[in-house]
Amino acid sequence: MNLRVRSGLILFALVFTFSAFGQNDFFFNHYMFNPSYYNPAWVGVENEAFVTGHHRSQWLGYESSFDGSGGAPSSQLVSLVIPVQGKVAGVGMALSNDRVANLTNLQARLSISVKREFRFGDIYFGLMPALFSQSLDFSQFRPVEPEPGLSQGRESQLTFDLNAGLYLESNRNYFVGFSAVNILEPTFDYGTQLANGSLNNSISTNYLISAGTALGISRDLVFRPTTLIRTDFKSYTFELSGIAYYQDKLWGGLSFRRSESVSLLMGYAFLENKLKFGYAFDYVVKDREAKQPTSHEIYIRYNLPNLVFGGRKAVKTPRFNF
Repeated sequence: MNLRVRSGLILFALVFTFSAFGQNDFFFNHYMFNPSYYNPAWVGVENEAFVTGHHRSQWLGYESSFDGSGGAPSSQLVSLVIPVQGKVAGVGMALSNDRVANLTNLQARLSISVKREFRFGDIYFGLMPALFSQSLDFSQFRPVEPEPGLSQGRESQLTFDLNAGLYLESNRNYFVGFSAVNILEPTFDYGTQLANGSLNNSISTNYLISAGTALGISRDLVFRPTTLIRTDFKSYTFELSGIAYYQDKLWGGLSFRRSESVSLLMGYAFLENKLKFGYAFDYVVKDREAKQPTSHEIYIRYNLPNLVFGGRKAVKTPRFNF
């Protein structure tokens, strides 16, 4: 493709988004609070339904070198998880929006999991089919030489994708998860035919391994270390996190993301633990010359204790629940 770009933002966004492993899919610091968006098997683990919202502003204040607007990655996620009584363990749905410079990814995902019980613990199997829409704003490109086949506006495409996962919850108080996302490796060409061929953006399959445990410090204090490893077998990254929970109501801890940042996480639960609010602050520790040093993330969860499929729901009266 005979296309060169003067803007430092666009060049960086293309390299960062199309080639680097870390941006093949969005990520959140609060991955341990809601693994359902990357591992569909997890939707059957909790016995209580809930709805969550995530918002991440990465490298807050980052500006392009061309016109000074936009460029910083931004991600949002809304998800619903519902337990099921019967052969199916749980179902879920998620809507996500991820934007980096002139590239926008929209996904709608449906999850279903089944559970099998063993002497050593429970194993969950999950599938997550998805609709994947990607948009590219070609008006932000600045070709040095004319390119007749290059669009002048925003182009969008819609395709199917598939994710799958396993999750082991051990009787010995630890968990291990494995999942594969973007199994169909969706490819987008935006209907653009250039002089030297098509413009193709192929999303690689990523594999994720998660693990963690809970260590009781006292009757009211629990420490939960977790890790999340991501790889496409060409490169990899990982996160190490440790969070202390006081009466399952107040929490705080630290997280480290390889070759990226150190994060502070904190949160509090309201309304008898039905409403949970979390905040994460990132500080970049590597390649700071190409980024802004801080990122911010908000996590909200609201429990829906009376929502369950295939089971007996609680009936409330002024005096009794039955």
